[in-house]
Amino acid sequence: MKRILFIGGILYGSFCPAQNLEDKLNITVTSFTDTLVGGVGEIERDIMGNLFVADFGEKVWKINRFGTVSVFSDKMYGASGNTLDAQGNLYQAQYYGNTILKINRYTNEITEVAHKGLKGPVGLVFNNNKLHICNCNGNFIAQLDSNNQVTTIAKGDLFNCPNGIAVGPQGNLYVVNYRNANVVKIDKDNKVSLFAKLPATSGGHIIFSQGNFYATSFFDHKIFKLSMDGKVTHIAGSGKLGIANGAGIETEFSFPNGIVAGKGELYVNDKITDPNGGPLRTVIRKITFPNLTKLLTQALNSEGIPAARKLYKNYKENPLFANDKTQALINKLGYSFINSKQLDFAVVIFILNTESYPDSFNVWDSLAEAYLLKEDKENAKKYYLKSLELNPKNKNATDILKTL
Repeated sequence: MKRILFIGGILYGSFCPAQNLEDKLNITVTSFTDTLVGGVGEIERDIMGNLFVADFGEKVWKINRFGTVSVFSDKMYGASGNTLDAQGNLYQAQYYGNTILKINRYTNEITEVAHKGLKGPVGLVFNNNKLHICNCNGNFIAQLDSNNQVTTIAKGDLFNCPNGIAVGPQGNLYVVNYRNANVVKIDKDNKVSLFAKLPATSGGHIIFSQGNFYATSFFDHKIFKLSMDGKVTHIAGSGKLGIANGAGIETEFSFPNGIVAGKGELYVNDKITDPNGGPLRTVIRKITFPNLTKLLTQALNSEGIPAARKLYKNYKENPLFANDKTQALINKLGYSFINSKQLDFAVVIFILNTESYPDSFNVWDSLAEAYLLKEDKENAKKYYLKSLELNPKNKNATDILKTL
């Protein structure tokens, strides 16, 4: 575990690299930046990998994918939630100003787009080209239409300082509170229901990525994953206040708030209070997930099929990943082995997929194809028939079986 020391605004520490199989399957936490002067609002990420980090004060930082920090804007009044529109312009909530600003991505020109009907605006997200706004002080969710008119779309006792908001599958909205642990679902008809409760006293912000939600818990110093059926998994942060890097729940966070997804990682901002009375500071942390396809490929190439099977079994049984949907990911890996003429590896990968998803006609079809390419017609026929059993409309299997 890596412990970070806060000395003069710089983070110092040492780290013992992962060595064994179980360590390779760990979620790891590292510090992405040195400490910055400011508080913690929301984080957004553009397609180039730049982060836009609000400081709950006057600034929004822009941090490139290498960790280089610049000031994107310093004319805010309580910069809290933010989001990007389809053109890459940043929309920034001003908690103290009760307004929403639009910051041009090229010129940094600031335009006020909403100033009436808001009460402590925080989390922002676009859904169907309409901006949705969490109002912490009013306990309601508002919508900004194309004419910049603010209307309330959801309110009720389930909200207690709604802070973070994300769009999930089918266009439903999911909101996490700041003053309790409710995660609230708002459907397309604006009907409100309780989606889940974090095993914590508070929430922070929420993001949807790769089939799961991820949420911060500000006062509990933890990070949670939520599956689509509402099951909550604690993935990082021991709950002890601090800034300590390392593996998953052994790490320490300090009032984590904003959260955004990258490619195989999450970025979170932590608030650091100087015990000596210095200015409030923050640091951006990176949470990295194991790359399953990369690890399986390495295991097959260096240690062989038994090692790959063991790694995959351990991954699927690990509570951190047990609810992850890996069918498409594993099938894609299988076809990459077909394309590289590694047919034995392709068969192994597809077999792993059939074991995890035995009711999917598609994975049996893929396994049959791998055997067919190996000129093993008996197994090819067997598994095409299995695929047809699950889906009689599988024309690909029907057509190939005619040739067998």
